Amino acid sequence: MQAAFQYLLFSENLYFNALQTQLSYEQIERIITQGKKWQWVGYVLTPILLLMKFSFFAACLSLGLYFASNRFAFKPFWNFLVQAELIFLLPILIKLLWFLFVQTDYDLDDLTQFYPLSALNLFDADTLPRYWHYPLATLNLFEVAYWFLLAYGVNEVTDLSFWRAFGLVMSSYGLGLLVWVVLVMFLTITYA
Repeated sequence: MQAAFQYLLFSENLYFNALQTQLSYEQIERIITQGKKWQWVGYVLTPILLLMKFSFFAACLSLGLYFASNRFAFKPFWNFLVQAELIFLLPILIKLLWFLFVQTDYDLDDLTQFYPLSALNLFDADTLPRYWHYPLATLNLFEVAYWFLLAYGVNEVTDLSFWRAFGLVMSSYGLGLLVWVVLVMFLTITYA
């Protein structure tokens, strides 16, 4: 889905229009050429990063379960996380359809600052410090739905009631998500 997004929305003209005031034509061409040359790295890193994400959050849920009921269930949580992750294809699809059919005249900033149904849409992203973009984009309806899906999964794997499972998700996955968001904010501040 992400590859389709890149192929359909990110054209060379988009990069030229976005960078023409800062770089020469040759420099922009070199950036585009380098991007195409190293595009395969994204295809290799994506599954690795997803495996790390699933493992990290499965460990968070497993530790939360361990502290709540003295049991450990990594593999069932990992399997359910993989399935629940499919909900995050919806915002990518919405974004793709939005820029293909609704807002067909867009620039690079529009693409990078649009997060469907997120708290970032409540603010003018241009006026916010860059390090606030990711936390506000992460706070979205798809993330809330993901939490409920995870609570359902915890409920199915364990004998906990749905609301107790939701509390477990909030205290374990929520803490892991908070650590992740703070890490991304730190990296954004450090390398921006």
